[in-house]
Amino acid sequence: MSVRKIFFNAKVLTQDNLLPEATAFIVEDGNFTKVGSDEEILSEKNNHDILIDLGKKFVIPGFNDAHIHIWKVGNLIHGMLDLRGVKSITEMQEMISAYATKNPQLNWIQARGFNEADFVEQRMPTKADLDAIATDKPICVTRTCAHQIIVNSKALELAEINSNTAVPKGGEMKLLPDGSPAGHFTETAIGLILSKIPKYTAAELREMILAAQQQFLQYGITAATDPAVDRDLLQVYKQMDADGELLIRINAIPIRVPDGANKVYPNPEPYYSDHLVVNTVKFFADGGISGKTAALIEPYKNSNEHGVLRLEKNTFQQLAMESQEAGFMIATHAIGDAAIDMVIDVYTSIAPFNDKNLCHRIEHLGLPTHEHLEAMFKYHISAIMQPIFISELGNNFLNYVPEHYLNYLYPVRSVLDYGVQLALSTDAPVVKSYHPLYNIYAALNRTTSNGTMISPQQKITLQEALYAYTMGSALVTGAQSKMGSVAPGKWADFTVLNGFNPDPGHVEQTYIAGIAQL
Repeated sequence: MSVRKIFFNAKVLTQDNLLPEATAFIVEDGNFTKVGSDEEILSEKNNHDILIDLGKKFVIPGFNDAHIHIWKVGNLIHGMLDLRGVKSITEMQEMISAYATKNPQLNWIQARGFNEADFVEQRMPTKADLDAIATDKPICVTRTCAHQIIVNSKALELAEINSNTAVPKGGEMKLLPDGSPAGHFTETAIGLILSKIPKYTAAELREMILAAQQQFLQYGITAATDPAVDRDLLQVYKQMDADGELLIRINAIPIRVPDGANKVYPNPEPYYSDHLVVNTVKFFADGGISGKTAALIEPYKNSNEHGVLRLEKNTFQQLAMESQEAGFMIATHAIGDAAIDMVIDVYTSIAPFNDKNLCHRIEHLGLPTHEHLEAMFKYHISAIMQPIFISELGNNFLNYVPEHYLNYLYPVRSVLDYGVQLALSTDAPVVKSYHPLYNIYAALNRTTSNGTMISPQQKITLQEALYAYTMGSALVTGAQSKMGSVAPGKWADFTVLNGFNPDPGHVEQTYIAGIAQL
């Protein structure tokens, strides 16, 4: 006979519209079996039940980050130098130099996370800055957005890159005034370098995933979507699932078009288990606003730059149709209004052939117009958004984005008002903080790190944020029958909190299938 657990004396925010609030619930065989008041639930107890008094703490369904690069989060926990928060190029140089000295075994020195808007120098680092660190070992530094890299001369030499190197469509190789490579690559062109760096082994990827998973559990995250998975990483996920090492529920989204390559990956095999699902494929339409590579109709402030469209529309339409016919939902990174235009055009063009009623997604959705949101509602296109961008990258937005664009930058309120399905996420490690409470705080306040508020009319409520972080994320992945709310028949994945302020300490416990993880 299975052991039942009865949890009571709680403030349960169920995210279930049929019973929005409760104080107690029963868990059996890893599922919620009954939810209600203390009186209702405790009246059913027997001598074999385990009773757990939650001391009037809050209970919500486990947080579900709908767009977070799981292995990359783990990579910055161990395996790569973390530059997030660095305040100057000089500080960056000192950190990279010390890291190289400490790790003489590394063939390539890699670091990630700089943001030039935070530098006292107020400029991008250059090849010369990295050459000042070392010229005998290749250095590759990735901007926080992961859409731009800077490398030193040795890296260019090993990658056999010169002024005549062919640049992939949808990317840039910056040149110096004399026509030689500047060591600065954007979007698809970063593949010219990254393809030359030895790949992480399956064992290394596994350790990164485990490290990220442990941190997620401490933050109350019980499910997550990894939105850019290559074939090697997918095999690691499948092996970890087979070995019982995945505790959280992972939705893995394989990419179709890799950076810097002319080839296209085929559709993956669908995969479904309790801890791993593959039912969606990924495309990239543009870059990021914080690095001025998101594709805008109008130019960035004080420049003639419009960003980068990474996909050719006809090619995208053909591949999207192919994936839809194979039964896959489509997730497309589109931030700028020009990119969103193209993605919605493609999604609407294939909609008449969507006989499986698949709900496609737009990742980030930085600058949608009213017309975009109307189309998203009409065609059941979901929005996966990151309010934390406002607090961590907002200073970039203020520096780079034309004033009138700021009025509807990451317009979470408008998305909800138009009835578009919303899921919240962080896109870490693009941002340093992936704690859900910080992300929720950002959605409620929309304030940058220097105290400037961006489009305050786009604030949402705490309840709206909680729903988008739980049930909303379940809906966009098609997992609403098994997760997203505290309701009978669903997995007993839930988080116990002692408050909702942006404090990591407010997570008291994380449960998966009714089992405490901390």
